[in-house]
Amino acid sequence: MCGIIGYIGKKRAAPILFDSLKKLEYRGYDSVGMATINGEAEIEIKKGSGRIEAVNEKEDFLTLKGNIGIGHTRWATHGAVEDRNAHPFTSCNGHYALVHNGILENYLELKEDLKKKGHVFTSDTDTEVLVHLIEEEMNNSKEKDLVKVLSKLTQIAKGAYTFLLLDAKNNIIYAFRKDSPIIIGIGEDELFASSDITSFLAYTNKAIILENNQLAILRDNCSIYDIQTGKEVEQEITTIDWTAEQASKSGFPHFMLKEIFEEVEISKHALEQDSLKFNGMIDVLSKAKKVFFLGSGTSYRACLLASIYFAQIAKKHFMPILGSEFKTYQNLIDKDTVIFAISQSGETADVLEGINIAKTKGARVVSLVNVIGSTIMRESDQYLTLNAGPEIAVASTKAFTSQVLILTLLAYGLSDRLKEGREHLYEVVRKLEVIMNQSDTIAILAKDVLNKNDLYLIGRGASYPIAMEGELKIKEIAYIHADALAGGELKHHTLALIEPGVPCIALVPNDDTKDDMINNIMQIKARGGKIIGISSEHLELFDYYISIPKVHLEPLLMIPVLQLISYYLSVIRGNDPDFPRNLAKSVTVL
Repeated sequence: MCGIIGYIGKKRAAPILFDSLKKLEYRGYDSVGMATINGEAEIEIKKGSGRIEAVNEKEDFLTLKGNIGIGHTRWATHGAVEDRNAHPFTSCNGHYALVHNGILENYLELKEDLKKKGHVFTSDTDTEVLVHLIEEEMNNSKEKDLVKVLSKLTQIAKGAYTFLLLDAKNNIIYAFRKDSPIIIGIGEDELFASSDITSFLAYTNKAIILENNQLAILRDNCSIYDIQTGKEVEQEITTIDWTAEQASKSGFPHFMLKEIFEEVEISKHALEQDSLKFNGMIDVLSKAKKVFFLGSGTSYRACLLASIYFAQIAKKHFMPILGSEFKTYQNLIDKDTVIFAISQSGETADVLEGINIAKTKGARVVSLVNVIGSTIMRESDQYLTLNAGPEIAVASTKAFTSQVLILTLLAYGLSDRLKEGREHLYEVVRKLEVIMNQSDTIAILAKDVLNKNDLYLIGRGASYPIAMEGELKIKEIAYIHADALAGGELKHHTLALIEPGVPCIALVPNDDTKDDMINNIMQIKARGGKIIGISSEHLELFDYYISIPKVHLEPLLMIPVLQLISYYLSVIRGNDPDFPRNLAKSVTVL
């Protein structure tokens, strides 16, 4: 969940680390800190709880000296959000500073043992245990070989501990990966190590993506070792086709709004899939006896929607499963099964856990991801990419739209109607701009009608998972109690909550669900609920109306409407839509 960055080069480290940390803040924003080697073999640290800019006002990160350093922005797991729990942490002898992303499961046991050996702790975090443990093992090592020490560390310490270790005695940064991403940036006379490519895109687009249990040693060059074998491994440099401009706000007040408006363009890129890879994916799905969609959060909603379109278009039963619930279904998995993993980041921890379980059962794994080189992509037998560019806002928008478009196109491909599917989907893409042009109208509606304590969304068929995604977004960034349900479920429970004036968003596409939806709307109006209709037809039953163009796949045009509603509700309520409380972009811990 946390963001980590390291720099070594000829420039001053502090300004580069500060700039990079601001780009990583979406991964965690409870606290922030930086450590540099000041040129006298001493480590200097500045850190504190709060957002980056606020902490910088107190600490002035840019005064840190030296051209080697590490930084961290935190999403709290162990220890309250307090200054003393902010990273980095140092060893007792002052030789090492460490930042960490992940969880050390047996830290309490290790901490007690280290205390008995004289180590002094200053925080409640699991992370601080790591730097003291490394110090202890190095003190006891005759060879003083950190590769061997880390090999031993993986046997002692349980959990996920991807970290950067700053070595002040030798002017080295060690970057170690265990169960969450680390990418090495290769610049001109400078090196970076980070949990996200976007943090150093302004400096280089050349990267080495570390595999699990690999250690990168950064000095005037980069060496990579497999710590399980102790052997140096060959480096594979990847060129990232994202740009620094894509990772900026480009004049928009928030990343989220920018990313919603980007859907007009990136949706075209989503449908421009490599034909060989795309047809290969269709071939794998067509031959599988069982297919399970696997996703979490927004990606799970894409899985639900895909399962409906695969049933309707391709007449195939593909079962969607929440990543965190996959264990419950593991007895259904065998060598004739395909697991289709969906993830924006490609690092979602519970989805990765499901993939690992599936592989032990002999299942084949395919995936749809946005981040090139991500763990899920690398663990897959085949993959497709969203082509959505970097998505910075915690609430996923353009990635969800891209997921849905590609999965729907696959459903058409599986039914041997690829040409027809492309025509329908490009029709949707062409009409997206019509939705964006209603942004101001949606903002007014959000302010005057939808800004209540309770909000309901109803849909049927393909519109139901889209309503669920709208509910997720509204809760995620507006902090409003929202509830999405299939229209037919109203009479089973939710009608008991409908009171006069309660707003209800009704998704009414011009398809075979329309008549049933009208019946559900009448039930709500009979109890005094206010209907906000999203449809290509203005029905008399609507109290308020948001128009979408008439297309074959109308539910897909409802996606950006709900995204804009959630965005404006967030802003109206004084929230920061890019950084919702208690949440982070990449869920890399279980």
